[in-house]
Amino acid sequence: MRIGIIGGGSLGLLVSAYLADKHDVTLYVRRNAQLEKIRSNGIVVNNRDGRANNKKVAVELIDHLTNHDLIFVTVKQPQINRVLDYLQVIDGTTQFIFLQNGMGHIDKISCLTSPVYLGVVEHGATRISDNEVEHLGFGTIKLASLKVDADVTKLYRKLHDETFPFEMSENWESLLKAKLLINAVINPLTALYNVPNGAIVSNSRIIKLAKALTEEAAAVLQFDFATAWESVQRVAENTGKNTSSMRADILHKRQTEIEAISGYLLKERERNELPYTSFVYDAILALEERGEK
Repeated sequence: MRIGIIGGGSLGLLVSAYLADKHDVTLYVRRNAQLEKIRSNGIVVNNRDGRANNKKVAVELIDHLTNHDLIFVTVKQPQINRVLDYLQVIDGTTQFIFLQNGMGHIDKISCLTSPVYLGVVEHGATRISDNEVEHLGFGTIKLASLKVDADVTKLYRKLHDETFPFEMSENWESLLKAKLLINAVINPLTALYNVPNGAIVSNSRIIKLAKALTEEAAAVLQFDFATAWESVQRVAENTGKNTSSMRADILHKRQTEIEAISGYLLKERERNELPYTSFVYDAILALEERGEK
């Protein structure tokens, strides 16, 4: 397939490098400096076993976005509006896969007339430089169609490979809500306390806060608390040494996805019903404001 990938962050670099083995991939970035670095040196993927793989991938500026069989959108929630301006002029036969945390983008992308899929990424990755990414944890990408006329089975068969696996899900809402619950607990707490994911289940004080956030998110998303807490613990343990995306954003003074995660939950309930979620929401926004100054 001819595949376009929008976003030169950790996820965009990772997906581009792996899919380039079997597909005609073009990565679209925003900055000339990153474009030149990738054109000259390729994309370097560092694995946990110490191996480094260098992949040559075509790269263009986002202004030169054109039609593909499939386009992955890997930018974070705050950049969705900007990317949609480019997608509006793409041919209606192009399929889109959106790989964002949270659910704040659903209403925005529902207006697209092309087949649209939503994905949940279980890989762990951190961008080291403009062309280098560290693959911290090997996982899968779970896909579900946003619209009934989109054939996720056909797309899965074209994308799935043992070296970079995909999975299918029948219900996009259940898929995203399960990921949202995890993000609503792990992301803000690791960002606030500047700790790796494992601290969620190893620090006795943070555990209390994590349980409270899990209880609130489970109530909004209609999950059983015990099952939800087991999921949070499992992800925190499996990704114990990883840095959450929100923690990375705060450390690099970037805008976070708090609006699409905790903000989404708060839009579903009154603030006084979600005191812990309200606190982490305001606290992360305060850190963002401090970073801007």
